[in-house]
Amino acid sequence: MYRRDIGGLLIGLVACGSGLQAQTNAQALLCEAAETGRVAEVVYDKDASKDCLPRLVDVHQLAIGKNGQYYMHGWQTRGCTKGRDYASKRIFRLDKVRSVTLIDGSFGEKSQAVKGEGRDGCIGSNCFIAENICE
Repeated sequence: MYRRDIGGLLIGLVACGSGLQAQTNAQALLCEAAETGRVAEVVYDKDASKDCLPRLVDVHQLAIGKNGQYYMHGWQTRGCTKGRDYASKRIFRLDKVRSVTLIDGSFGEKSQAVKGEGRDGCIGSNCFIAENICE
């Protein structure tokens, strides 16, 4: 099985005050997932403290928002969102990603359809993407 994990590195770098470097490492893995159609196992924000399994995300796009924040758009197939596990398209802030592992797997049919529709960086009427990084 092919795995690339930066979890320990990510946490270690953030603890040392090098959050930007950790974000760059996560960004590289997430872009690899987006460009190759690989599945990313993501520990996000406070998932561990809620006893949630890591999220499984088909990464569709990484982008910079108009507010300067980095965002990941994708299709979540497993994850703890508002206390429940469900599949849906999601937008994640990269600064809240705690670890990334690329795992075996490929985008499902629904995920591919959602990616094919494209992302305009909008949630309803709130459009916030300034620059695309990768997809």
